[in-house]
Amino acid sequence: MPRRRSSLLALPLSLAACTGQPAPGPAPDAGSAAAAPAAGAGAPERLGALLAAEQRRAALEVSPADQQSRDVDVRRAAARALARIGGDAARPGLVRALADEDDEVIAWAAYGLGFSCKEHENETVSALVARALARDAGPGPSGAPSGAAAAVSGGAAVSGGAAAAGAPRLDAGGALARAIGRCGAEASEPTLVAWLDGPRERAIHAAYALGDLAALKLKLREETLVALLNLASGSAASPPVPEALYPIGRLEHVPLTVIPRIRDVAAARLAEAGGARLFAVRALGRAGEAAVGELARVLTSRGVFAASERAEAARALKRLGAPGQRALADALASLVPSADPIALTGLVGEDFGALLTALDALASAGAARKPLRDLAALPPPPSAPAAILRRVAWLRCGAARLLAGENYRDPLLLGCDVTAPDDPGSKPDAGAPVRGSIGARAVVEVIGRGEITGPRLAALRAYAEAGDLRAREAAIELIASHEEIAGAPDLLAKALAAEEPGLVAAAAEVIARQPQRASEAPGQGKRKRKRKRDDKDAPAAVVTSPAIEGALLSLLDRPGARDDPELIGSVIDAAGALALKPAEPRLEALCRSSYPTTRAHAGTALGVLRGRKVACDAGLPGDAGAAGRPVAAPSAGELPAEASALVREPAVLTFDTDAGELTMTLDPALAPVAVTRFVDLARSGYYDGKIVHRVVPGFVTQFGAPFGDGAGGPPGRPALRCETSPVPFEPLRVGVALAGRDTGSSQLFVMHARAPHLDGQYAAVGVAAGPWAALVDGDVIRSVKVRN
Repeated sequence: MPRRRSSLLALPLSLAACTGQPAPGPAPDAGSAAAAPAAGAGAPERLGALLAAEQRRAALEVSPADQQSRDVDVRRAAARALARIGGDAARPGLVRALADEDDEVIAWAAYGLGFSCKEHENETVSALVARALARDAGPGPSGAPSGAAAAVSGGAAVSGGAAAAGAPRLDAGGALARAIGRCGAEASEPTLVAWLDGPRERAIHAAYALGDLAALKLKLREETLVALLNLASGSAASPPVPEALYPIGRLEHVPLTVIPRIRDVAAARLAEAGGARLFAVRALGRAGEAAVGELARVLTSRGVFAASERAEAARALKRLGAPGQRALADALASLVPSADPIALTGLVGEDFGALLTALDALASAGAARKPLRDLAALPPPPSAPAAILRRVAWLRCGAARLLAGENYRDPLLLGCDVTAPDDPGSKPDAGAPVRGSIGARAVVEVIGRGEITGPRLAALRAYAEAGDLRAREAAIELIASHEEIAGAPDLLAKALAAEEPGLVAAAAEVIARQPQRASEAPGQGKRKRKRKRDDKDAPAAVVTSPAIEGALLSLLDRPGARDDPELIGSVIDAAGALALKPAEPRLEALCRSSYPTTRAHAGTALGVLRGRKVACDAGLPGDAGAAGRPVAAPSAGELPAEASALVREPAVLTFDTDAGELTMTLDPALAPVAVTRFVDLARSGYYDGKIVHRVVPGFVTQFGAPFGDGAGGPPGRPALRCETSPVPFEPLRVGVALAGRDTGSSQLFVMHARAPHLDGQYAAVGVAAGPWAALVDGDVIRSVKVRN
């Protein structure tokens, strides 16, 4: 994604002198009396040290002595650190933590094992199942905090002993179930199916876990689907459990034998309002043509169904092919707003997302041509505020791009964006980029529908080289799917030299996917490439553009790029795809990065250059470097600046936006470093004037990118370590946007609806209030105020 104060006590000064590398040698003996400090003895120091180990990703600095401590805060902090570090180095400690008596320690252990079970799937699931059975047989959940422990959640100590308001409690039962699903062992599916017959709470956890398994395996057994449908339909003895429909919505294909039952059960659940009704709407998208009528009813029943459910219905109809398209076309006429200026003021609201999603779900104008013409010509109200003009522009441009077909010169398309400032001396012209981000992106989409040669190529170049940043990125991305584009190396080189990381990454990703597009060899057209493919005995070498090679090598050397794992990862991939030998020393240095995603990319690229597998993510001091493993372990990361001045209490952020006043409360209990970063940025004015760059109706609102395109973070602020946790992503939960592990920076997202597939994948940092779903792409955050 679905991109990004009770404080921990100050870290001991001695930690600053650490080597930055996992400590060699055996860990302390957990069986000795000296290894198990008495409750409270040295706890503040250990809490600080464990937070440091977590942030530096130094698993060996979490000792068995910490896990044997009589102080529950220390044990929780140790389990949390190991869960977030993950991998083989953390696995033994996570197995030990699974036997703890405290429910939060168990939750962290199960959560960590769920993401560290590769090549250990069967034994991990056996351990998780055994722990769940032992927990059931025990006296009940333990670990109700007292004293100092009452001021923690997940191991974060609170200054002054005050409990962190609203901090979510961790659910051991849910963490165990989800880990069983994520591991995907042979026993995972039958175990979770058996749990569907248990108490309601466990059945819901099992259903969510089966959704994880469905996403991993891309299928579920037919008898599993039947068990889920039985649970969702209920019986005389037990009420329906609509959450049981969630796994069905995670499958792309379901057996034909269960489709009628899916339709019947999901349709019946539409009568019952609640957060899980969204799963019924999504399941109907897997129920074939017979579900079209029910989905159309959801889409058009404003006031009966939530805006998130209506948007999901539009997406489900898109999945159903021609019948769904006919239903969308019929529904659009009833969704189009009146052209009355007073009525258009109602566009600022959550229901606007359902209309916009229906418009986006249409594949072509087809039978919707009449309402689309009305939308494309929708007149903006006189003296309308920017928020209204922006929504009118989204409707006009969405309709115009459907009506235009392949005609990127269509007058309706060129003039659709009413947010662009007036320029009396010019008129819309396909020869130069149109003004306004919404319109420019619509034109680039239409340019991509035809063969990009001649005047169409000239238009593409105009959008790729100047104008709106997001339109430039979209134009660059077209190079990967249009091999007829001439002069691609020049366009890519210019993009690689740009200041904006999103534009650089767009070009690098094109090269990584289609390295031949970086070639300066003459005659790059389809015919020449076809001859190359047919001539298997003499593959033609790709002559990389010197400008592209120089730009990539320069980027690999740029310190700021190395602090942005998303950007440097795309550059590494491009260098590897081109097999740039001069990049090898730089890739070797990046192989020792403290960022795991950077090491993974570097290992892959080095493997291409050396013709053998290279692993950059393993090895302790003294390793022999066998099988391509590095001789020494990658350096542990530096402590982030935020760790030295953590926020002490929950902070309330009040946003003045184009959709009105909105708030969120950021709580440091589970993510102290990330929350400190966001509060500091808000206090410094970083978010003032930033745009909301991503809104997926019924799913998420996202903001905080420095250039408004979803890429990068504030200068001088290295990417954050993930502070993920087994916390559910429910409506209005605030999370840190990511593009891979440890890539968060300044971007936050706010949920519109329940999204179990995000659970544990992103850091949950707080809760929001207000109509965040009423925002649209391009809305402005005018200012942010912070209070504790």
